[in-house]
Amino acid sequence: MSPHPNHHLLMTPDPFTTFPTAPAFPTATTTAIALPSPSGEPSPGSPQALLLLASAGVLPANTGVDDPRFSADAINASLKRLLEVKQQQELLSQEQKELNEQLRLAHLRGDLLNLLPAGKDGNGYQITPDLVLNRRAGRKQWSYSIDCKQIECQLKARQSYEQQSGLANYTLGSAFWEVRPAKG
Repeated sequence: MSPHPNHHLLMTPDPFTTFPTAPAFPTATTTAIALPSPSGEPSPGSPQALLLLASAGVLPANTGVDDPRFSADAINASLKRLLEVKQQQELLSQEQKELNEQLRLAHLRGDLLNLLPAGKDGNGYQITPDLVLNRRAGRKQWSYSIDCKQIECQLKARQSYEQQSGLANYTLGSAFWEVRPAKG
């Protein structure tokens, strides 16, 4: 297991620059394609998918009308850009951690006190006329007694039982795209 909390989103150093041009789905439109796992999203071509397309003002692929938003080039460009954005997010996240640490150390050394005026309310540091840099305490992290932990274990066991027996109900959240390395 990767120690990174979003290991499934981590990108390889060399992102894809081209994508296959073959259609992702067969061109026959008489049957809907089942997705490999429940995703909360209807299968392409299903009545539910057609309803969602209609509400978005998009015609299905089998109408014979070419929509440039869904051409192979447009889809490849979207995939490439998604990979670029994911990689940028990872880089920005790392940079943000480094900047936070640098500012924390500057605060502890007293450099921020010498370089920046105090915030208007006396808290933090005024960095622009409209922005104040505040140092907030971390969130509370609770530790519970053994009695509480036993009750938590009992609750988890009961929840698992109700899930498996069908007593519990569930709903699926919105489907989303995930980018991760292919299994090889």
